[in-house]
Amino acid sequence: MSSAVNKQDLYSVIAELLDSIDVAICVFDREDHTLLWNATFLHFFPEHAGRVHPGESYRANLERFYLGRLPQEERDSIERYIDEGVDRHRQQTRPFTFTHRGRYLRVGSLPLPDGDRIRVWQEMGRDIGQVENPPGWTEFPIDLLEYLADGAMVLDKHDRIIATNREFRILYDVDPERSVIGCTLHDLVQESWVRAGAPERARQFNMLERMRFAGVPFEVELPGGRWRRVIAHRTARGIGYFTHSDITPLKQAVSDLSAIAATDSLTGLANRRHFDQVFDEEWRRRQRDGTLIGLLLIDVDHFKQVNDQYGHMVGDACLRRVAHVIRGALLRSGDVAARHGGEEFAVLLPDTGLSGAQAVARRIRAALAQEDWQATHPDLRAITTSIGICAGPPASGATVSDFVRCADAALYRAKNDGRDRVMESLLTPLEGGSVSL
Repeated sequence: MSSAVNKQDLYSVIAELLDSIDVAICVFDREDHTLLWNATFLHFFPEHAGRVHPGESYRANLERFYLGRLPQEERDSIERYIDEGVDRHRQQTRPFTFTHRGRYLRVGSLPLPDGDRIRVWQEMGRDIGQVENPPGWTEFPIDLLEYLADGAMVLDKHDRIIATNREFRILYDVDPERSVIGCTLHDLVQESWVRAGAPERARQFNMLERMRFAGVPFEVELPGGRWRRVIAHRTARGIGYFTHSDITPLKQAVSDLSAIAATDSLTGLANRRHFDQVFDEEWRRRQRDGTLIGLLLIDVDHFKQVNDQYGHMVGDACLRRVAHVIRGALLRSGDVAARHGGEEFAVLLPDTGLSGAQAVARRIRAALAQEDWQATHPDLRAITTSIGICAGPPASGATVSDFVRCADAALYRAKNDGRDRVMESLLTPLEGGSVSL
């Protein structure tokens, strides 16, 4: 009997044991795919009954979870909620609590040495909104809030402010004379963005779902690049106690490091790792809504000869110039250009079909033809590129790898047909969910 079978048998025994004491369990592998769950899991989360299956990704599990609990006005934020949920799953070290379908649940998570992760849920009681006259304090000594170094906020069971301290008002730019009783945190954040002339930004920060996970920190962005870290705690009466701290310097340091980690040091474009991450996110979004996406793979023609004839310093200067041209050919903030490796570049074009991708390729080639390459080296007359394009909606059953292979096939044909040209390939869905180039 293999160790894998032994492990599965052990998980099954644990699942049955936890069923006997009404504790839910779900086990995931190192790639966040579902391995096993018990009957109590389906009892707590009936939205998964008949739908969860071995091998299902945790993202798919979370999508179903949120579709069953989010009101319509919050569903525009579902992708962000899923991303945050995946992060909680991977990084959780302490239990936290939340309410779901009338239950007050406490969830713990344990990573195993082989990379698997066990999650367990225990019911702590009924959701406070479903209980009449729950036990608990009838009053809170509000004056104590002023002795806290962090910002403090007390909410009723409807998430409306009962009390705050002076530090909270400073953190959220609240006038000292203004009463915030009855407001929500979202109201105050929205007012900050309206005063800054960016009311649309406030709509991106709907905090209702984040505030439902007691004990899990979340972050709030304010105008001027300022950030607040918020931690929630709930009593049996549903009263919420929230602490707020200024993490702006930390966020700036992290942002600087992230930018360095995501950037190719030679060209200043995105590096391969960052490009792949963005591509994965955009691909999932396009699969969900069926919209277009375009990909260009760009190879500098005869680049080895440039290096061999003029030296690596000239070669590096050429790559920087090509990167500058590619960046200048992109007209939208959502377009992403990257150094894909060596002398190859990649461009991701969300919401772009074949004609739009071809237009970008034409702008790149025209700009390269206008460059003064002799400024790089007196004997360097021209630099050209071969470009492969794949564009359209994600074909049924297709993956990011399929889309990249499609563009790569077009690039291969462009190089084989004499270079300095643009070629296109299309993904064709086949029966059984596979695709053909």
